Amino acid sequence: MKWYLKTLKQYATFSGITSRKEYWMFSLFNMIFVIAAIVLDHLMGLTEGERPFGIVSILYSLAVLIPELAVTVRRLHDIGKSGWMILITLIPVAGAIWLLVLTLTDSDPKENKYGAIPADATDDDSINEPRVDIIILLIIIWDFFVRSFWFVMPKLIPEFYTMESSRSLNMIISLISMVIPVFLISIVRNKSKQVVLYILVTLYLMYGAYEVGTLLIKQ
Repeated sequence: MKWYLKTLKQYATFSGITSRKEYWMFSLFNMIFVIAAIVLDHLMGLTEGERPFGIVSILYSLAVLIPELAVTVRRLHDIGKSGWMILITLIPVAGAIWLLVLTLTDSDPKENKYGAIPADATDDDSINEPRVDIIILLIIIWDFFVRSFWFVMPKLIPEFYTMESSRSLNMIISLISMVIPVFLISIVRNKSKQVVLYILVTLYLMYGAYEVGTLLIKQ
């Protein structure tokens, strides 16, 4: 939570750098609050038609738009990239995946023109030890989120599965699911295990691409 609050305190600060840990901790809590806002919209009857969001989620999204942009620019600075690289998201699908890979990249090993290495960017051996535990935890959290989402939403919106927006959300979640294994590989340090994981992830990405392609054809 402290990383989320720290980002909000740097509301419109586009200079300087942000570590990978700080960026993703902010993103985690931000995602939780977005989901909570959407749920509130439905509980309070603030949605209209087939829209999955209402005034609460809209106001929250507008409130964090600038700090979201700022923290992403600072994360790009942390790996030595210009903040203007954020514009690659204008490229459909591929741009978002490209930006995701950049935000998952390790910090520059030395000070760059944008600032000094963040104190929390240097991994501590005592922290790195339980890497397998971290991988398992991330998988469980994501699986719990996906299962909970597809269980709760139909309860809040009876016609949820027939809505056009639900198919779009399903496609977005599928795309994120395709990228998560790539991030998990970066946590594993053993080269032999990495090779095995790369093979498995390639097969997983091929299946994910087929699934997304099927969803696009249906739309």
